[in-house]
Order: sequence, then structure tokens, then C-alpha cells
Amino acid sequence: IGKEGDSAGKDVYDDVQYRIGQGGLMGMKEEEEEGENDNNNQDLDSSQAAAAAAANTAALEIWKTELRGSAVAGFQLAMRAGALCEEPIRGVLVILEGVEIAMKKKKHVRAASSSSSKDDNVVSSLFQSAKPLSGGMIVAALRSGIRCALLTRPARLVEGHLRLTLHSSFTGLGPLYAVLTKRRGKVISDDMVDGTDLIRITASIPQAESFHLSPELLEESSGEVTAPELVFSHWGILEEDPFWIPTSLEEREDYGEIIMNGDSSTGLDNNALKYIRMVRGRKGLLVDSSKIVVAAEKQRTLARKK
Repeated sequence: IGKEGDSAGKDVYDDVQYRIGQGGLMGMKEEEEEGENDNNNQDLDSSQAAAAAAANTAALEIWKTELRGSAVAGFQLAMRAGALCEEPIRGVLVILEGVEIAMKKKKHVRAASSSSSKDDNVVSSLFQSAKPLSGGMIVAALRSGIRCALLTRPARLVEGHLRLTLHSSFTGLGPLYAVLTKRRGKVISDDMVDGTDLIRITASIPQAESFHLSPELLEESSGEVTAPELVFSHWGILEEDPFWIPTSLEEREDYGEIIMNGDSSTGLDNNALKYIRMVRGRKGLLVDSSKIVVAAEKQRTLARKK
């Protein structure tokens, strides 16, 4: 607890958790109302506490035997296809803070077959889940919950980088650096080749920006740059917020604003949002930049005859 003011909230939180573990808030409230004349703060008696502990034990057994595997499957599905581009997610830790299972007592409790039966069998025969639970319910619920939780936090794209090696003359360095800068490339090293007037250049470029790189280099440099050799290098985080919204007056003048959609990013000079729209469009998913026809009955597509 960092501040003194947080201690009161912490005590209330601990009290609520204790009440839930001992049978629920409603059960505590009813008992306090019944014993209001004697003592309003009276705790649960031993029988109620034992019943609550038995219900918790039965719920834990249901979680271990029926629900845990489905929860893991839901986590794997959520990590396999993210909410932005339906692509795998990297470097995410999901914390399952708690599981609540509605329990009820069985109408007919079978007696133990022998005195040597275990207590777990007796507990499991006393309580059962209030409604039937299936693995598909758990998988869908956990997958949707993880996807919603990911969207509440700042998200970044992870893109692959290629390592390119090429040779260029002194006259081709200008167009080469211009093309690499436009495609967000970074020069790692440039060395002279012994016995020639060529320069060996090693650079890194995002994989999404590597399409049609060789024709552009040859065209811009007039053949002074050789065709690059591309090899996968590493994965890197694209440090751009895909949901950035221009707020100030200067930002709105520079980047514009979408009046029909309200406050939403225009995607101008936002590579992350551009990649998301490209991937979603290629996969046939919903894209916010698709054209929407407004007042279609008022539009004319034929030439007006005079």
C-alpha cells in the first residue's frame, strides 16, 4: 500500500473477498439482518462455513477436471489470431485473476459406499454446477475476454526486417539512400571493395516495404546499383500507435479528420494503420477506410442531357 488513503479501500476489498469465500454477500446480509437485535457483526456459524468450504472445493475440482483444458485452448486461440490483423501475438502475458462457478446442492445425495472413502468424493457428491458447462463456452468466453483486454491497452505491430546487401558506384549513392529512406530502411555499413570503385552496402528494411525494391533501385539509379540480396534478419516492433487521433488544431490541419466517422485516425503518415488496413483488406475482414455511400438516391452517374 503506497498511500495511507488506500488502506481503507484495501480493508473493504479484503472484507468482500472474505464474504464471497464464506458463502456470498447475500448470505452474509441475510444472516446479519436475522441477528440484528443481538449482534450485527456476527460471523457465519460452523455449519455454513463448512458448506461454503465444501462448495469451494467442489468448484475447484470442476475447474481442474472440466474447465482448465478449455481455458488453455481459449488462450491459445486468442494468441493465434489477434484483434488487429488476425495474426499471431508475441510477448503477451495473460493473468487469469479468478474464476467464479455458480454451485448448487444436489437434490439426492448418495451415501458413501464405505467408511474408507475419501473426503473429496463426499464433497463432489454434495455440490454440482448450477448449469451445465461445456468446453466451447469456456473457449469462446476466454478468447473474447483476452481480445477485449488487449484492445484496452496500447497495441503495437511486430514486423519482419530483411537484411539486404548490394553494390553501388559513387553516382548511385544518392538515389540509393533516397529509396531506402522512403521505404524506412537503415544503412548498417558501407565499405569499399578492394581493387574497384564500388561500395558494398549492408542495410535493413522492413519486409512490408521490400516489394518491387529491385526495379525501383535500377530505375532511380540508372543501373548504377546492383540488385539487392534479401535475407531475413529479425523481428522488430513498429513504434507507431495505429489508433492515434489528431487532436490539436495544427494536427487536424496537417493530417485532417474524418467527419463522418467522428474522432478516428485518418491513417495519413501512419504506417501501422496502413498495414492493418492492407492485411485486413487482403483477408476479407472489415476495414474502416472502405468507402461508404452517403445519400445514394441523390447521386447521379449519367450525364445530364440538354
